[in-house]
Amino acid sequence: MTEQVTRRDVLGTGASVLGSLAIGSTTASGALQTDGTTVTFLHDTHVHGRFANASAGELSVARYFGLMNEITEDADTTLRVGNGDDLASSVLSAVFDGRHVVSTFNAGGLDFDTFGNHDFDMGPEVLRERVSDSLFTRVSANIREDGSVFAAEQGAQQYVLTDVGDVTLGVTGLITPEAPEVTSIGENTDVLAPASALQNVTERMRADGADAVIVLSHLASETARTVAEEVDGVDAIIGDHAASLLEEPEVINDTVLSFVGDEYEYLGELALGIDGSGVTDHEFVLHNVGESSAGTDPFVSLVQDHYETQLERQLDVVIGETTQPLDTRQSVVRARESNMGNFVADTIRTDVEADTALMNGGGIRTDRLYFEDASEDDPVAITRRVVVDILPFPNNVAELEVTGETLLAALENGVSRVEAGAGRFPQVSGITYTYDPTAESGDRIVDATAGGDPIDPDATYTLATNDFVSGGGDGYDMLSDATVLVSSNEGALLSDLIINTIEEQGTISPTTEGRITRQSEES
Repeated sequence: MTEQVTRRDVLGTGASVLGSLAIGSTTASGALQTDGTTVTFLHDTHVHGRFANASAGELSVARYFGLMNEITEDADTTLRVGNGDDLASSVLSAVFDGRHVVSTFNAGGLDFDTFGNHDFDMGPEVLRERVSDSLFTRVSANIREDGSVFAAEQGAQQYVLTDVGDVTLGVTGLITPEAPEVTSIGENTDVLAPASALQNVTERMRADGADAVIVLSHLASETARTVAEEVDGVDAIIGDHAASLLEEPEVINDTVLSFVGDEYEYLGELALGIDGSGVTDHEFVLHNVGESSAGTDPFVSLVQDHYETQLERQLDVVIGETTQPLDTRQSVVRARESNMGNFVADTIRTDVEADTALMNGGGIRTDRLYFEDASEDDPVAITRRVVVDILPFPNNVAELEVTGETLLAALENGVSRVEAGAGRFPQVSGITYTYDPTAESGDRIVDATAGGDPIDPDATYTLATNDFVSGGGDGYDMLSDATVLVSSNEGALLSDLIINTIEEQGTISPTTEGRITRQSEES
């Protein structure tokens, strides 16, 4: 067993202090009766760049791996696996570009992971660096770059064959087909249809000698069910893009599907009995991390403490104050005018001196009403942490030249899925619009102005936005072919721009002004 050596390698001399502490297990959840090998999968990650659950800080990465240690009976037949969406988005991610997650996973002995859409939030170059930093292997059947799996040169693989006990496992992964629309995968990266890509890779794994095929899945649960129905030869699909939770796995087309939500509330323990004919049986335990008696993993704790100390130094600095509460509630930023949405849109519009600005509401995070007691007489201090928390994605400002027709199409896209709370909803500057949420999608904008005048489909406007939106993210495909006036390489990092603006102004007082109206409220 090489777990201790690996962790010492990761942590350097600091780990030697902990070298005498037990890493191993106390009890296991039970073993299957099988003539072959029982392989146990402890799953999955999907931690969104966080070290702990926002609502329960004791549900932490160190305790998560501590529980893995406690329930591992035989380390030689136990695999610790993830399902992507690990590197972003969080305050830590914005500061450390996902290094903090890779370091904790290395220290915790993760074996395999796949790519989730949020792993690309910092862009493909940063993700390649994180793959290179990883002691675990990332696998994916359906994300390709120049014909190979993404980040192949850094160690990612389409699949891995690994011997566990007396059997050979084939391990691969799948990313949601929505990834090109919802994150920044890069111009040279393609996402293949999951079923056909998986069928091809499964057949290759079987031909190479795999006794069982395991898929680390970043598909939404319904898509995973469809893939299980359509693809033969898959024994287990582990993980869910939409964070579904199953108390017991489902079996579809002889494929075991196991979903345990996201972040640190639950840990899945899936045991598969495998022999030369394949999987013969399965057993599952859903562990509630908060109800367990597990302690923390000392190696992971050491890494976590290091990054959190660095974060405190960098973010807990006052940059200004506000006389108004700052509204980032999802019910507001994804459906109606928000004063924080106005402030962000105004700031990027001013920065590039554009006619108009559009900020996708999904880029404004945390789902909170900050500083409810703020007032003209009693302003409240704002720290860097607050801004990075609200704007965790590493998006840069971009400026485009668009026609009025394109601008109207962008607004239509923005309100097209408001009933679903989609992140594409447009917070704006230099624009006013009224929309009817009850109308058919694509025909919801009732009226819209730019600079106080009705938007002219034949006129030309400059539009400030972020590079995710300008590249066609969140369904804004109509902007991807627009003339670029300020590229993402030239534009400011959005969170830095907001921090600098607050520092320059000293005191901010963002308000709502009637820029966005829902027709049902107008009538």
